[in-house]
Amino acid sequence: MKRIYTLAVAVALAGAMQAQTLADYANKGDAAMNAQKYQEAIDNYIKAQELDKDNTDYMTAFQLASAYLQVGDQEKAGDAFKASLLKGNFDQAVINNMKNAYEAAGKPEKVKESYIEIKTANPEQTLAMDSKLYYIYSKEKDWEKALPCCLTILNDPNISEDKQKKFYMNAAQLYLNLQQADSAEVYYGKVLAIDPENANVHKALGYGFYNTIMNIKKNAEAKYNAKKNDPKNAQHYYSEMQTTTKRATLNYGPKAIEHLKIANKTLNDPDVAKIIGQLENNVAAYKK
Repeated sequence: MKRIYTLAVAVALAGAMQAQTLADYANKGDAAMNAQKYQEAIDNYIKAQELDKDNTDYMTAFQLASAYLQVGDQEKAGDAFKASLLKGNFDQAVINNMKNAYEAAGKPEKVKESYIEIKTANPEQTLAMDSKLYYIYSKEKDWEKALPCCLTILNDPNISEDKQKKFYMNAAQLYLNLQQADSAEVYYGKVLAIDPENANVHKALGYGFYNTIMNIKKNAEAKYNAKKNDPKNAQHYYSEMQTTTKRATLNYGPKAIEHLKIANKTLNDPDVAKIIGQLENNVAAYKK
């Protein structure tokens, strides 16, 4: 029994030593930082992080990032800041530090990758990360990826009315960029429910419908031009092109006219008036 007891004590002591060892390395790292021995601090913080089996020691990861900054290794600093975030240190300053470090290292793509990794590992951070990813994707003109981020922002229960209105507009524009005019109408409609006489919204929606017609027409013409040399089916393809254009004009033309007319009561823009006239003529011609 004595030998078993001795073994149990030894195991317990070994566990305590291992727990102390992590703290000991972290403390050595802090002491080295205070003494401005930054490489020594890095070596100790790395050893402490290697013993972080629960992956929760975000403070040492943060200290490691700070040490890397002191030696001028921006990319590794960014990696350590990200590690701190992944371990649960969700502080805006840490997010900014990570972004700044990666950008200083000439690795802006790592900022986007990190935001995605953080929200994947910690779904509760989806709103915070999507808010940042929205601007990155928008800048890159990646409308398809920007849209779900925009919708995440709109789903925030604490969103202010002004911000909500702004992102209704943003969502509508993204849908237009993706050539989904019907969905754009839904979100512009949400803005108009708040501000019914907003001339800029009516103009944007009117132009959105007009551009939708033009895009459908352009695609139909391209499809016809690619097949018109087939003498057997050329007439069929021409009719198909005309039918597609007619449907688009009759479907979206009246809506475009309605919104552009409301907008032009305030804007009195001759270019808008010219498009209204063009649409009215086209709609009338297709109705005959």
